[in-house]
Amino acid sequence: MSVIQRLIAVVFCVAGASACKPDVGSSCEPDESRCLNSSTQLSCHDGRFIATPCRGRAGCGTSDHGVSCDISGNRAGDPCSSADEGAASCVAPAKMVVCRAGKYQFTECRGAQGCKNEAGRALCDTSIAESGDVCSKEGLKACGKDAKQVLSCQAGKMAFLYSCRGEQGCTASSGKLNCDMSVAQVEDVCDPRMDEKNACSSDGKAILVCRKGKFAVDEPCKAGTGCSTEGGGISCTKRERPSAP
Repeated sequence: MSVIQRLIAVVFCVAGASACKPDVGSSCEPDESRCLNSSTQLSCHDGRFIATPCRGRAGCGTSDHGVSCDISGNRAGDPCSSADEGAASCVAPAKMVVCRAGKYQFTECRGAQGCKNEAGRALCDTSIAESGDVCSKEGLKACGKDAKQVLSCQAGKMAFLYSCRGEQGCTASSGKLNCDMSVAQVEDVCDPRMDEKNACSSDGKAILVCRKGKFAVDEPCKAGTGCSTEGGGISCTKRERPSAP
């Protein structure tokens, strides 16, 4: 082999080294991933590999189905790639770890179903929440833990939306949320779908109406009467006098 041929061979070897053994910073294709070692995955992010931890017991491994990374032990703030957006695993009966916007974070699963790993997916029941809980879907609603309010996802956090002062409170079943607004207070926020619908004031002295997103007095109840929700209607009815002892 001539000197020139040997030099060309060396150049090809150096140039192809990253392709033979990818590392952090190596170029990659979207959704491409590899195991850097038994507890670290190389995952493609904006055309370059980044290292993401696989802190679960199974670590990082390969099979006929591809690369698997056990994230069940991952911590809040651990890095993840755009290719792993939404990747999740249950880490406790009521807690899930999930990749959001380049970092792993915890999501509380306060609903009756808690968190379950099924068929390679983490199912998290977020139908019950607390103010400040992390969330990802803007506008997603949940019942508060006290079952007397509705929260919604606002800028990545669950926040108070409106009260459910009626006897049924806030309930969540089969993916459907119900808020009993048959009782309210003046200036309470109301669902726009309730516009021009009535409720009883919490002190029973007036019929309220939902108007422009808030409850206001629609009709004061006359002396000797009080607002009632009996029979599914809203009306001022005569109050029964207590019987003599």
